[in-house]
Amino acid sequence: MANQKQSSRKSRIEKHAKKKKENFILNILIGVVFILVIIVGANILLNNDTKATVNENQSEQKATEKENADDKADKNESKESSESEDTEADSSSEPTDENANATEDEKTEDVTEDQESEEDEEENEIIYGQSEDPNVDQVMINQNWKPIGTVQTGDHISSYDKGTTDREEMEKAMEYATGVSVDNMIVWWVGNGGKPNENVVGTISNKDKSQIYRVYMDWVDGQGWKPTKVEKLKSIDR
Repeated sequence: MANQKQSSRKSRIEKHAKKKKENFILNILIGVVFILVIIVGANILLNNDTKATVNENQSEQKATEKENADDKADKNESKESSESEDTEADSSSEPTDENANATEDEKTEDVTEDQESEEDEEENEIIYGQSEDPNVDQVMINQNWKPIGTVQTGDHISSYDKGTTDREEMEKAMEYATGVSVDNMIVWWVGNGGKPNENVVGTISNKDKSQIYRVYMDWVDGQGWKPTKVEKLKSIDR
């Protein structure tokens, strides 16, 4: 009986010791975990502070670099502006070849635009009509037609012979009225239409004969031949 009591007491002591040991180990583990948590948290805080400091330093460095770049750009711009003013002053005192060429080009463009504008106005002023002549497809009259100019001086005498100055100016007048260039023109007939220097008539076509015209012209002293009427023909009529 005494042995049983002694064995039971020994068993309780062992259990108590074992439990105490387990509690001790558990407390140690809890302490270790707590210490690790503190270490990890401290590292996180330190890393965040370090990153913030680095970012702040980088931002300040970028701001400083940008400020320096802006100052440099301002200095360069100021220098270029000063040089530009000096160049403009020199340029204004003496025109360059480029400026002269540009001026000439602008004048040429202005002349071309004026000519095109005049041609458009003349085209818009054309009056179209019909004729009793069965060979006439259409009659065209333009009150804005002007004398084509002349190199002839003194009393004018009409000349219809090919190669003469008067004949050449007649052909230019017919080109002016019809749009058929002299280089692409066939003159089928040209002669007096009734009175000297008045009612001169010429029949022309282009070289492929797709455009056939009868042109009426009057002479204006000192100014040359002036078209007065154009008839578009269906076939060549001499």
